[in-house]
Amino acid sequence: MTPEGKVGTVIPMHRELKIGTLKGVLKLAKVDPYEFAKYL
Repeated sequence: MTPEGKVGTVIPMHRELKIGTLKGVLKLAKVDPYEFAKYL
């Protein structure tokens, strides 16, 4: 959920993701990569 409304994205069902794929998913979901990294 963002101030603009709901955001949806497709997540690949692979056990591992290439870094570019992960960055693309985060971009589509409007998630800051640095914020995401806090939860790893």
